[in-house]
This record gives sequence, C-alpha cells and structure tokens, in this order.
Amino acid sequence: MRIDIGAALREAVAIWRRDREVVVAVAGLFFFLPNLALSLLLTAAKAPVSVDPATGDDGALLAALQAQLIENAPWLAMQALAELIGIAVLLALLLDPARPTVGEALRSVLRRLPVLVAAMLLVNAAKLGGLLLLVLPALYVIGRVFVVMPVLMAEPQRRFGDAMGRALALTQGHVMQLLSLSAMLYFGGQLVALLLTSTAGAVSRSGGNPVTMAMLATAIAFVGAAMSTAFALVRATIYRRLASRG
Repeated sequence: MRIDIGAALREAVAIWRRDREVVVAVAGLFFFLPNLALSLLLTAAKAPVSVDPATGDDGALLAALQAQLIENAPWLAMQALAELIGIAVLLALLLDPARPTVGEALRSVLRRLPVLVAAMLLVNAAKLGGLLLLVLPALYVIGRVFVVMPVLMAEPQRRFGDAMGRALALTQGHVMQLLSLSAMLYFGGQLVALLLTSTAGAVSRSGGNPVTMAMLATAIAFVGAAMSTAFALVRATIYRRLASRG
C-alpha cells in the first residue's frame, strides 16, 4: 500500500502551526546558529582558484578545495553534530509517547548521542558506498534509510541493530516514494542555498561589503535551518504512517 505523501505533508504543516514556538526555538539553536557560523567561516575561507584554460588542468582547484575541507573539518563536524541533536530533539518531542518537555527531550538525546552518531555515520557510509558503486544504489539507500532516526527516537527500547532492521522493514516497498519526497525537500532548498552561496562567493572575491556578506550568510543559514526543520517534521509524519501499519 502506498504512503499518502500529501497527507503526511499536511500533517507536517499542521505540526508546524501548532508547535511553531517550540520548533522555532529548537531550529534556531541547533540549525540556524550553527549554519550561520559555518556560512560565515566558509565564506571567509574561500580563495579564488581558476582552471588553466590551456591545459584544462584542474589540479590546483581540487587541491584548494581539499585544503579548505581539511581546514574547516572541525567546524563542519560541529555543525553536523548540532544538526543531528536538533533533529533528534524534534523527533523526540513529536514521537515520544511520554510527551517530554524540550529539556527532557534534550537530555534523552544527549544520553543516546553515541548511538545517534553511530547511526548517522553508518547511514552516510552506506550512501557514500552506494554513490561509489553507481548513482542508483545511492538513491536506493536514501529511500531505505529515511526513517532510521525516527525509529531510534520513537522506539528507544530497540537495540541498535534491531532499530536499523526495523527502519529497513518499514521502508520496504516505498523506496521510490521516499526518494521522490527526499528529492523534493532537498533539491528545492539546495538550489536556493547554492544560488546564495555562489553570490556570497562572488561578493567575497570582489571585496564586498561586510554587511552584504552577513546578510547573505544569514539567508543561507535560514534556508539550511528551514530545510532541516522540514525534513524532521516530514520524517516524523512518514514514520507514523509506516509504523501504524506494523
């Protein structure tokens, strides 16, 4: 039986309207502020590197990108960890039958943080492995791991391996629907973020006004926070529909 994606999206919007203050508080702390700090740091670290048109050699460009990635690795890791905690807190607030407060949800997430980090690393490794094989295996993995985090937060009694198996079982037969939903949420936000990031890079290379740079960084952080929030809410509503079927 297919998932009613439209109903899941409407439920996510209803949750946003009902719990907007709490959602905004969590998203602001764990999504917006880390994204803003990261955006400012990465924008400041960029340096213009060009490809030699005569030879087409892009070695210098790749080396510069690699150096930038290594230099900013601690900040990237901190932003990823903050986002993971924020998503887990939102899922706990929405899916825990005990209806915890924000403080209780945060304490629960921090107690289970090693498990959540392990799940995130495993999921990302599976996506990377699928991408290295071919694009199609990577897309398949994205659909199958859609509810890993909701299962971990909604069913804390399960052991790690059991929770992963439960997530895979729930998504059986729904890969294309979940992949399409992920693409709709991800690429829409990423397109806006890419345009803003490209604009910020161009302004930075031309010695742009710091106020303009700060405004662009704020816009990039806002888009990233909105995308993470939407993913969390929709994952919760999709999980509810899948779990209700057993």
